[in-house]
Parts: sequence; C-alpha cells; structure tokens
Amino acid sequence: MAEVVDVDSHVYEPAALWDDYVPAADREAVLQAFSSRVDEDGTVTTTLNGRPAKGLNRSRIVRQAIWRPGVTVDEIGALDPNVGHPLNPGAWDPAARLADMDRMGVDRAVVYPTLLNEYLPQIVDRDAAVVLCRAYNDWISEFAAAGSGRLHPVGVLPLQDPAAAIEELVRIHGRGIGAALLRPAFYQVEDASSSVGAQMVRRMAQQGVGAETEASAIPVFVEDRPFRPVFERCAELGVVACIHPSSNVTGADAVSSGGFAERVSGRLGVNHSIVEPVAYMQDAELFVTTAFFHGLFEDLPDLPVAIAHSGTTWVPLALEKCETYLWLGGQGGVPVCLEPEEVWERQRIATSFDSWELPVARMVDRIGDKAAWGSRYPQHDTGTPDEARRMLESHGVEASTIDRLLGGHAADIFGLPVTV
Repeated sequence: MAEVVDVDSHVYEPAALWDDYVPAADREAVLQAFSSRVDEDGTVTTTLNGRPAKGLNRSRIVRQAIWRPGVTVDEIGALDPNVGHPLNPGAWDPAARLADMDRMGVDRAVVYPTLLNEYLPQIVDRDAAVVLCRAYNDWISEFAAAGSGRLHPVGVLPLQDPAAAIEELVRIHGRGIGAALLRPAFYQVEDASSSVGAQMVRRMAQQGVGAETEASAIPVFVEDRPFRPVFERCAELGVVACIHPSSNVTGADAVSSGGFAERVSGRLGVNHSIVEPVAYMQDAELFVTTAFFHGLFEDLPDLPVAIAHSGTTWVPLALEKCETYLWLGGQGGVPVCLEPEEVWERQRIATSFDSWELPVARMVDRIGDKAAWGSRYPQHDTGTPDEARRMLESHGVEASTIDRLLGGHAADIFGLPVTV
C-alpha cells in the first residue's frame, strides 16, 4: 500500500511560542499584539491589539485540539461544554504527534497553524506581526525537525507588510520550509495604493458619494495587487502557496466571511456556530474566483497551490460559475482566459477533502486528479485515512486512484519523497 500523506493537519500554538521564541526585547509588544494561553482548567485567555479578545470557542471545549486517535464523533458531541477537557499533546509535542500518526496510519503530515491563522490578519502592530511570524516559523521548524522527516510545516507571513512578508518567505525557504500560508482574508496593508479597494475609495471621493476612510487603511484581499509580489516569489522559489481559510468567529465581517456567519448563528440562538459548514468553502471559492478574474494563475503558471480545509466538492460548480460570468461580463479590463477549467487543469493545484466527503467518491472522474486527503487533526472534526479509504472503496474507486487521493497528489504538490 502506498504512503499516506495528510495534507491538512494542525498544531495548536503553545505558550512556549511566546515565552521561548519571541526575543525578550520584543516580548511585551508581541504579547499585547496577540497572545493566547490555555490554563490547566481549560480557560483560554487571548489578547489582541492590547485588549481581551473573543475566543475561538463558545464553550470551554478547545475544539481545535481535542481529538485523539480512537475518539468518535459521538464522544466529541457528548463532551460537557461547561468544563475543561484535556488537550491532545500531539498539537504541540512532536513525539506525541508521531505516535498519533502511527495509530492513524499516516506516514507524513503537512502542518498548519491554528491560532495564527485565525488572528494574524487582525494584528494592527506591523512590527509585532513580523516578530511573531518569525518566532512561529522558528518554533515550527524545530517541531518539524524532531519529526523524523515526517512533518512538513507551512510557514506564516506578516502580510500586513508585503515587503516584510517576502523577506520572511525567503528566510524560511532557506531553512527548508517549502510552503507558506496565505489565508483568503483581508489585511490592513500600510501601502494599499495599488489595491482595487483603494482605487474604488478614491473614485468614490471624486464623485462625492462619501469615502471618509483613507486609502491606506482599506483592507486588502490576499489576491489583490499589493500581494502579487508575494505570490511571484513563491513561484520563483517553488514554495507552495497554501490557501487555508479560518473560521473568523473572532473577527469583523471585513476580515472574511465567517464573521457574518457567526453573527447569523448567534441571532438564531443555535447551540453550534454555522461557520464551519459555510465559511471555509466561501472563502476558498472567493480566492479561486478572484484568481480567475484577476489572472493570477495565468500570470504564474508554475505557482504550486494547495487549498486546504474547505473540501473539494465545490470546485466543479465554482469553475462553471466563473466561466459563465467571465463570458457574460467580458474581461473587465483585465486580459484573462474565458475558460477557467483549462487554467485550473494546467495549474499545479491540490484541494483537500475530508474523510466523510462522499461526493468526492461520486465525482472522482471529475475532481480526482486534484483532490488530496486531509485529516484536520487534532480538531474536533478529525477524520482518519481508513475512514476515507472505506468511503472511496464503497463507491468502487480503483485502488490506484485511492493511493493518489491519500498521498500521491499531496506528494506531487509539496515535493515529498513518498512511495506511491
């Protein structure tokens, strides 16, 4: 049987990130910009921009680090939300992580942050964001180095400053990190003069329709022009551009779509947020649509891209809708291809699917050449490769195709030396 690659796993950043990896001279500023700790009783304390911040969870269950091998969906659902529960040490300890991977039957794992993915776009202090990203990348490098070559980290970039992000990208590439996180969200960029948002604000001001916000303060989407040099350097270096949404239950609507979904579920009075089944797909599809309409993939045909934590089933509909509205609307001043499916097929792209995503098996002839399995470990909705394999086999997917879905595609995108 071929090796299994988990293309979407996570760490839960420990207190040691701030205590041991942020330089002492910068620690107070970074702690105020963003920090998060979990007490022994399960209480989470989070600071963002000098103030107490909203947490990722509605209860005392830290759902981003609660799963461990053998735990079932029913057991997760039966947890008492009013008491603290032990976190899985595999979320930050590489030895525990490897033991869990062995129990799961996972040979290699691509590893994403959790807390920084959620909160980084909200950090106002540009310098603190730069220091924190550097500290995280140093920590995750050591985490991976202790993983016997089985852990493959995704670095983080201070996108508040694209120039600083490129500097950090070059630095982590030199340390052997071959992937960088570009969350599909809006960032406060110091110089947004070339962004579409800033240009729109200027036009509104000229037309007298009201635009009090300075152009430099306009949130900029990660695919907009100020970030194009970051993508270009990824392509030059062969670094995988990892498009990984976050829930945004802690942020304003202007960051990404989850903030609005969280407000809706709050007003409905339901026990669980509706963000998870909605926002990840929305943000991934928004990125892909803007990439087609803006020409990112055509301009950078050698750019390797991984789209994680949002499923794969949405892809055919997104391609069809992009094509329809490109033809209806024309090129809109940007010379792009009117056949997004052709662009998609020739780009080096992998999209993660989870163990229960049955439509992947039903449409494997349509989306199977880009799909790659991800566990979401150690989050509460973690799935195993055995569950994914059984799901695919139940619909008659060939063994060779299953091997590609559970490892081969991920290995191709991330350049992993696996047996397939």
